[in-house]
Amino acid sequence: MILCKEIVLESVSTFWGLRLFLVAVIVFCSWGITYKNRDNNYYWYYALPIIVFYTLIQGLRFDRGVDYPQYADELEYDIYAGNNITREFLYDVFVMFFRNFKIPFYFGFMIYSGLLISGFMLLVKKFREYAFWIVPIFYLLTLDASENFIRQFIALSFVYYAYYYYLQRSIKKMYAMLIIIPFIHLSGLFVVGAFLVCAYVNFTKLLKSALPLLGFYLALTAVWDITNLDSFADSLQTVDSFQDTNFEGYVDNSEKWFTEEGDLDKARGIENSLVREITDFLCNCAIVWFGFAVCRRDRRFNIAYYGSYLAIIISVIGGSVELIGRMAWWLLPLEPIIIGGMLTPEKKYKLTDWVLIGLFFVAYYVKFFLQVGKPGLFGSAFVWDIV
Repeated sequence: MILCKEIVLESVSTFWGLRLFLVAVIVFCSWGITYKNRDNNYYWYYALPIIVFYTLIQGLRFDRGVDYPQYADELEYDIYAGNNITREFLYDVFVMFFRNFKIPFYFGFMIYSGLLISGFMLLVKKFREYAFWIVPIFYLLTLDASENFIRQFIALSFVYYAYYYYLQRSIKKMYAMLIIIPFIHLSGLFVVGAFLVCAYVNFTKLLKSALPLLGFYLALTAVWDITNLDSFADSLQTVDSFQDTNFEGYVDNSEKWFTEEGDLDKARGIENSLVREITDFLCNCAIVWFGFAVCRRDRRFNIAYYGSYLAIIISVIGGSVELIGRMAWWLLPLEPIIIGGMLTPEKKYKLTDWVLIGLFFVAYYVKFFLQVGKPGLFGSAFVWDIV
């Protein structure tokens, strides 16, 4: 099995060399999309290098992410033989196709990465004037989560496809993409519902300003105590409806998954520094306040803005608790879209704009470059490092 393979050539310098190369490709091509893509005629000339190199560099990683060994094994072996455990229908079909045709497991991860970046770049085509900010921030934001929440990010790809078809006004295709999501990851029903509410309810028309949204976020941040989730975990364990399902393990261990005991950052030994907490808080405030103005200016951003707001609220409630964090990650990858709308490259920047640029640069770029040279959060291996 995959787990028996030994990593013998893992190189941190190779790991960071490829990551920095990919950042350079993304920044350069995103600049080309925004500034050199006349009438959108050259969009795919710049988008294709991003798709190709992202697919290769992310898809050929090895054993990076908590779920990686399990999903790699599933592509080659029936690891649940005799236990009657299956996953969602479309995911099972894909896995059985790989097994039956003896396709190496790493091609599956290349397809996963290719689906994600292709869906995202297709959507960016509708926001091409903002690509210089949107695409790099997407990469920096999702880098670790996409390696860890593997099947969720496969399904998330179709959120981007649905958003694109929504903007195309191809409603049947939009629904087709949304229907696919829960057949890959059942919890995706949450993002399907959130997407449809954001698509069909014009909150920007109902609200005169972002003040109620920002006020609720600030109040929740001030008063919420994560220990409130303890009683919820206790109640959940008394429910029998999840027996013999894929959710049974989560329910049985709800004191871990739904409470501080399941804090991902603590488990990894990551300290929540004051600088990090302040930066995250200011970024959230900026997205909530200035993103509302972007929606009033351009309704294309409605789904991205209200989806991001919901993700921010879920993150406040759950902190770094893993299962709640996973729910937030259904919507957090929409944030780069609304951030891009706030930092329109074609306008003349005012002092407020420069402050926002500095804030997001620190939150994403500086945070990334401070990690250069260190081992990856989930290791630094690629498939060519195994024997």
